[in-house]
Amino acid sequence: MKVVGTRSDSDDHPRRRRRKLRSLAFMPTLITLGNLLCGFAAIHFCMRSMYGFGAGAAPVLTGALGHPILERMLPSFLSVGASLVFVGMVLDCFDGLVARITRSTTNFGGQLDSLADMVSFGAAPAALMIAFMTKELAGDSIVPSPISDHFLGRATWMAAALYVAMAAVRLARFNVEHADADADHRTFRGMPSPAAAAILVALILFQEQFRFEENSVMAWLRNTLVVTTPILTVTIAVLMVSRIPYRRVHRVYLAGRQPVWQVLVFMLVVVVFVSSPSITLLALTILYGISGPLQLVMRRFRGRSGHVASDSDEHRPKQASGA
Repeated sequence: MKVVGTRSDSDDHPRRRRRKLRSLAFMPTLITLGNLLCGFAAIHFCMRSMYGFGAGAAPVLTGALGHPILERMLPSFLSVGASLVFVGMVLDCFDGLVARITRSTTNFGGQLDSLADMVSFGAAPAALMIAFMTKELAGDSIVPSPISDHFLGRATWMAAALYVAMAAVRLARFNVEHADADADHRTFRGMPSPAAAAILVALILFQEQFRFEENSVMAWLRNTLVVTTPILTVTIAVLMVSRIPYRRVHRVYLAGRQPVWQVLVFMLVVVVFVSSPSITLLALTILYGISGPLQLVMRRFRGRSGHVASDSDEHRPKQASGA
């Protein structure tokens, strides 16, 4: 007589867990769409800023949030838009993590993520930069078209157009290269588009925060950044499509066990960020931007010095062994 065994609760536990994970499969898509909407909202606030500027509103009246403390942190619609790009970056970091946890990684999710990145880290930063430079070049008066009538304005528009084009190329190349399962997931080839967008929006946040700063050093630094913004934008665009390797921050510095000194440095950065967020963001993003070329130069220099040392050892006369 055949005895039919009963299923225990331990057998049902993995099935219940799989059902729960499948029920959460939509979460990565929602997070990705949240990233997309952050980019869309950033463009919206960019348009609000230009509307206030075109209407002749004073800069202090273009504050966005209507609260003294919040307006001190985000004094304009442009700064709100730039902050929304950073919010999109946070969501972009979590959608892939949630997809892996819920075991819902699909090709559809990867393509949707790239489309969202194109809006949040491609079109939105370029639009914010053009709006910011338009305000800077026009000053307090309304001119017909500061972007087309000023040399720096034309350079800004061309730099922004190049940035958008290179962001599209960068994201398309990333999709093609990471379609292979054997792709290296520890580094990026070229500056990732979120990091490139972070540099641009950090520049905008810094310049908006110290727009009316009377400190001569800060005023000089801000004016210098305004003039060099098109050059920096072109440099960032070229770095995105380059083959220079960039480390993945969350895998190198956040995942796994970290040394004590690195934890202390992270805590120090958090304290400095709380006291001066715009300066800290600008410093961190620029440091990451130059980290790729700097590490490449150091690696080639070490390789060349090691090659020279091996050649000198090879041609050095050998001493007889023994006394």
